Parts: sequence; structure tokens; C-alpha cells
Amino acid sequence: MITAIPMNDNRVANHFSKASYLVIMDERGVELNRMVNPALGADCSGKRNLIDLLVQQRVSRVIVRNIGEQMLGKLLRHQIAVYQTNCGRRLLTEMSDPSTSDLIELNKPEQGRQSFNHEAKGKKCCNSEGNTTKNCCSQTHHGNGRCCHS
Repeated sequence: MITAIPMNDNRVANHFSKASYLVIMDERGVELNRMVNPALGADCSGKRNLIDLLVQQRVSRVIVRNIGEQMLGKLLRHQIAVYQTNCGRRLLTEMSDPSTSDLIELNKPEQGRQSFNHEAKGKKCCNSEGNTTKNCCSQTHHGNGRCCHS
């Protein structure tokens, strides 16, 4: 089982898509890779790249402190299990096995944090090509575009 943990410095990042980097490790807690987070400071395409990166690395589990409901839903749709820790200063090896730690499994998008940007007026959307356009969510939210952020 491959696990990804979003990190800032030497602790679990407070927010999944705002982490500086991701640590990829195996079920024994052995670090396999350390990668820059493609979503950091990026728009929708960066978040899509983050999901693609996790899929390419064959990640089956992610450990987070906080995650938005939109991103949580995307991970769950990709069959990636999401676990939440209440402490950022934990040993990586301790988090490698969900049965030996006090991680909480998140299995519904509603368990993630609501995005204030997603709900705000003047939203931006990403169309099917990943281009960001302004004030389009009301027209595209249920169409081919996806709301993302202000």
C-alpha cells in the first residue's frame, strides 16, 4: 500500500493542496519519493496535476490534517483512501499503517471543509480545457466546466 503525506518542513501540512511537498512511502514506512506539490500556488490545472501525480505513483492512501470537500471527493472518486490526523508532528513511520494509529478515515466528500472560494460570488471556473474564466460557474457548474476558486 502506497501512502502520500502532504508536508511542510517536517510536519504534516495543515491543508492538503497547500503543502510544499508530498512524501510517498510504502506500507513499512520507507520513503519512496519526495515531490514538489504541483497544486501549490496553482489554479485548477495544478490540482488536476496533483491527482494525476498520485495516480502515477500508485498511491492508494493519503493522510491529511485538513482537506476541502471538492478535493476529497476527487480523491475518493479515484479510489484513493483518505485518512485524517489531528496532529502534524507525527512520525511518518507511525502513519504508514492505519491499524496502528489513531487516524480517522474520511469516506464522504462532505467530511472535507467547505470551500469559501467555491461558494463565493465572482467565482472562476475551469473549462474542459483547464483554462480559467471569470464569473462562469452559474453557467458551467453542471455543464462541462468545473467551479474552482476566486
